[in-house]
Amino acid sequence: MNRRSALTVLAAAVAISLVGAPVTMSDWSQQASFSTERIEASEIDEHTPLLQYENLSEPAQTAVRRAIESSDGYHVVYGQADWPDRFFYSDDADPGTGLYAVAYEGQQYRLYTAAAGGFPFVYWLSELPFVLYGAMLGVVAHRTSRGEFAPRVAALATATGVAFHRLGPEFDFPLLAPRAFSILGVGATVLVGLGYLYLTIQEPEGATD
Repeated sequence: MNRRSALTVLAAAVAISLVGAPVTMSDWSQQASFSTERIEASEIDEHTPLLQYENLSEPAQTAVRRAIESSDGYHVVYGQADWPDRFFYSDDADPGTGLYAVAYEGQQYRLYTAAAGGFPFVYWLSELPFVLYGAMLGVVAHRTSRGEFAPRVAALATATGVAFHRLGPEFDFPLLAPRAFSILGVGATVLVGLGYLYLTIQEPEGATD
């Protein structure tokens, strides 16, 4: 398999994963929220379990630490399969089921856990830019395979598609907030669309393998 063929297959695979964003990004609608506030030991109710941070599982430690260290004391874990099973998630919080106290680095914190998100179709609009990007990437892959586009065009578009997955709900939006991530998707889709139109009206580029 030559370089052009290998790149075409990779681009097609990424395109399919983005067209299927309602499935591949379904973690977006499965949210567990962690909200913390610093308190004094005397404020801990006798019915509220006091958890030692070091005794928590690694996923629970990560969620609690990120909530405590965030500027607003809030953190969201996306994807129900990744929710730490030590905690309870619902719309109500009672001691031991959504309400806890955590001892972390010599300080006490009140911790609330809850289920957030909503029905998957609510998030389809946010995922639509990535579906459209995937569709355009599929066209780019096809035209690259026919020698109509240079491999570097498909490579750049494919790398951007991979970046969407790395920055998205599958990895809990590590760099961008969900709204900013959606705006990024819109911007990238518009740019690729304009670039596609530009290349289409140009003379075919005699790209080599």
